[in-house]
Amino acid sequence: MALERKRPSGRSGSRFAEKTPANKCKAFCRKFTAFTFSHVGLCGLVVGYSIMGAFAFRALEAPYEEEKAGEVIDMRQKTVKRLWDITYDLNVLYKDNWTRLVTAEIKRFQADLIEAVKDGYDGKELGEVQQWSFSGAFLYSLTVITTIGYGNIAPRTDWGKLVTIVYAIIGIPLMLLYLTNIGDILAKSFRYVYRRMCTCKSSEHYTKGRNVENYRVKHIVAHNVSGRQKALEHGVQDEIIVSPGDEVRIEAIPNNELHEDLDFQKPGVTVPITLCLLILVGYISGGAIIFSLWEGWGFLDGSYFCFVTLSTIGFGDLVPGDSVVSDQGSQEKLVICSLYLLIGMALIAMCFNLMQEEVIQKLRSCGRNIGIIKDVDDEADIA
Repeated sequence: MALERKRPSGRSGSRFAEKTPANKCKAFCRKFTAFTFSHVGLCGLVVGYSIMGAFAFRALEAPYEEEKAGEVIDMRQKTVKRLWDITYDLNVLYKDNWTRLVTAEIKRFQADLIEAVKDGYDGKELGEVQQWSFSGAFLYSLTVITTIGYGNIAPRTDWGKLVTIVYAIIGIPLMLLYLTNIGDILAKSFRYVYRRMCTCKSSEHYTKGRNVENYRVKHIVAHNVSGRQKALEHGVQDEIIVSPGDEVRIEAIPNNELHEDLDFQKPGVTVPITLCLLILVGYISGGAIIFSLWEGWGFLDGSYFCFVTLSTIGFGDLVPGDSVVSDQGSQEKLVICSLYLLIGMALIAMCFNLMQEEVIQKLRSCGRNIGIIKDVDDEADIA
């Protein structure tokens, strides 16, 4: 009799199916997506997206900026030549005629220079560090996705404007996701540290669970007709049917068993609003000192700049352009400025989260005091 070959079972078949390239690719995509949108992966995604935007905007805008700087240099040289020609043609220097002709040339040069500034010329010569260097493009990409928008640097080419629209459509939701996730994890971490370090209440606090009646039930022992004994544990709320022949005995619950059944919960701790405000003031003050040293601003101007930046107002009257964007060897300053911006916005999201919990807690307490909100224990007692 020929032996039939057994087919693999479902479990072994699923294992075999998992080894196929398609399933491996799907599993890799799932793991990569989960890591990308985790806390660490999300930070890396925001930084990588900003770096990609810096390369893109620099490639689009830097050639146009150099071209515009060359046009201004050529325009200035032509103006100087015409001024010389006016002086040479007059031969005998007449002040009125020379002044009139030179004034006309200066006005023409002034009007052309204003048009060049509107088209993106920033006054830098060819060979100097341009506005659309990697540092400037990276800072611009950050100001786009954080919705700060200083306005001191903006795209001038058609492709640059189009890429800015697409870049912002993708980058702004990504930044909001970053702020939401990082702000939430920072709030949880800070709340845990505050609870561990600043809470002075005793740890022997027990609170009732959801069903208050469970802890009022005694031990009830019943004997049925067949003589078998059944024990109904405390905490069960099923109805008990006792026949006339059954023996009912009620026992008190020991305190140790009662404590085991109670939900051990530490009292809720919320971070005070004053502490959150103190953190924000300290962070803004630290940034004000740093930017004041870099830019030569006063402490008030530095604080004003940090507040306007972290609140995403971004007026643009004060920008870290002189040292962070334009100077040679400013990569370290760029890293510090970018980290200050990203960490600061996440810190603001954390403080807003903590302050929101504190406000909700105060409103609930006020509602209980005036009788608008009822406690869970009171509702259980009424039931």
